[in-house]
Amino acid sequence: MEAPRFDKYYRYDEMVALLAQLADEFPTLARVEVIGQSYEGRDIPALTVTNADTGAALNKPALYIDANIHGSEVTACTSCLYIAWRLLSGHADDAEIAAMLDTTAFYLIPMVSPDGVEHCLSTPGRVRSGTRLYPHEEEKDGLYPDDVDGDGRILQMRIEDDTGGWKVSEHDDRLMIPREFNDTLPHTGGPFYRVYQEGSIRNFDGVEVRSAPAKQGLDFNRNFPSNWRIGSQQGGAGDWPFSEPETRAIAEFVKAHPNIGGMHSFHTGFEAIIRVPCSESDDDIPREDVARLLDIGNYGKECTGYAMFSYNELYKNIYEAYGDHAAWAYHHLGLLYYCDELWDMRARGNPEPMEVNRMEKERDHAGLEQMHLDMLRWTDETLEQDGFIRWTPFEHPQLGPVELGGWRPLLGNNSPFECLEETCRNIHDFTFAHAKSLPRVSASVHETESLGDGVWRVSVAVVNSGYLPTSITRRAVDLGVAKQVTATISLPADAEIVSGAPKQELGHLAGYGGRKKAEWIVRLGEAATCDVEIHSEKGGAQSVAVACEA
Repeated sequence: MEAPRFDKYYRYDEMVALLAQLADEFPTLARVEVIGQSYEGRDIPALTVTNADTGAALNKPALYIDANIHGSEVTACTSCLYIAWRLLSGHADDAEIAAMLDTTAFYLIPMVSPDGVEHCLSTPGRVRSGTRLYPHEEEKDGLYPDDVDGDGRILQMRIEDDTGGWKVSEHDDRLMIPREFNDTLPHTGGPFYRVYQEGSIRNFDGVEVRSAPAKQGLDFNRNFPSNWRIGSQQGGAGDWPFSEPETRAIAEFVKAHPNIGGMHSFHTGFEAIIRVPCSESDDDIPREDVARLLDIGNYGKECTGYAMFSYNELYKNIYEAYGDHAAWAYHHLGLLYYCDELWDMRARGNPEPMEVNRMEKERDHAGLEQMHLDMLRWTDETLEQDGFIRWTPFEHPQLGPVELGGWRPLLGNNSPFECLEETCRNIHDFTFAHAKSLPRVSASVHETESLGDGVWRVSVAVVNSGYLPTSITRRAVDLGVAKQVTATISLPADAEIVSGAPKQELGHLAGYGGRKKAEWIVRLGEAATCDVEIHSEKGGAQSVAVACEA
């Protein structure tokens, strides 16, 4: 098949069709399943990518990736589909990919919120995640986003007003900047404006324009059980943890696939790799977990050029969040988790997220103005379409004369088509490297010794060749959720075990060469072969034949 396009945002039906095409084109490597339905009844598909000829996916270490838990972050879905294509198309002629798929499974959920994506790409409106009315089932008074001029876009409105809090930048007449504290009447430096989102006002009293609460305010990334808070304390949280069918689908899928050893969730809004821990600092979690998070995450920084920081730093410096996906993954499941924030228009002005936050906190108006000027210059030089829609007069049915303009919708938090495939490529390299780090358990015959009268001592050596331990994290051990590696012996019908439990728990194997021995004394009678099955929940399964011959 021809390579799919990665310079576009995928509608739901296009995504479903592409997954079906991939499964048809690569039948031994790809399998599609439906893991749940959205609020509006759309199937939520997951794609499993592995070489079925080398074993079942559940018997291999696995990396999980989801995307578009937030509806308008459509770069995320394209990036997830790109990873699927790179793995599948590369299997035939890329030895590294072939070896990876022989021993590893990838679980990809490209569109967690299909309702939100469809709302975003088929209407001028936006929702954070789902389309269920929340937290109110009826509209409240105030300004709601609305395409008042019918051009298919929701931009901004500015109204000239001597009392307004905004003015035009001296350096670019498209840019609105905050009015300084001493720009008071009699003033210089005007005109001044009030600035609002383009929209219509419910029950307008002719004077006050205030924003109405979101009609569809759910945030699926606040609907997970770890540190969950009610909606009055955490916007978008939902009615209870996993109250939404989309988040329940994720939970049930992860529970049904205990071989998942690492998780990524693709987002936009920053250009950053945000890692666990969440409610704790690095000093509060096992040091070995921090080291592994940094080792893997630092490679991600090299691949992408993004900043990296922990959720704990995010909460302290930018915003707090409760009940998110990451906290559930690490603090409940003991998994290494990265939130990959793939695009931020503000980064065209160079600052990293923490620097943008510093400028906002410190009211560094000059720095913020320069950032936006750099953004405008970048769009002018790079994009085929206008990145900023110039202000245009319009007669608003409620407000009278206004001007409509502003940044092109989706551009702020989505890679433009000109840059989209490069964004996809960079994050693929990071996730592929994370998959390489997973534990990989193998076994070999260590010893067969005849003790006489048909009795044999047999032992196997079990080794982890992966970077990560079979427990993945120390936190998983402390939580009691890390399963031990096991060795189970099977004997011919006329044989018996003299010493040793048929199934032995070997504990957890350290990364890079961690090893254990499993040993039995068996009575075989005539020379025979025993089979030993090694199983690691996160590190794979292998069977080794032990021949007992004099």
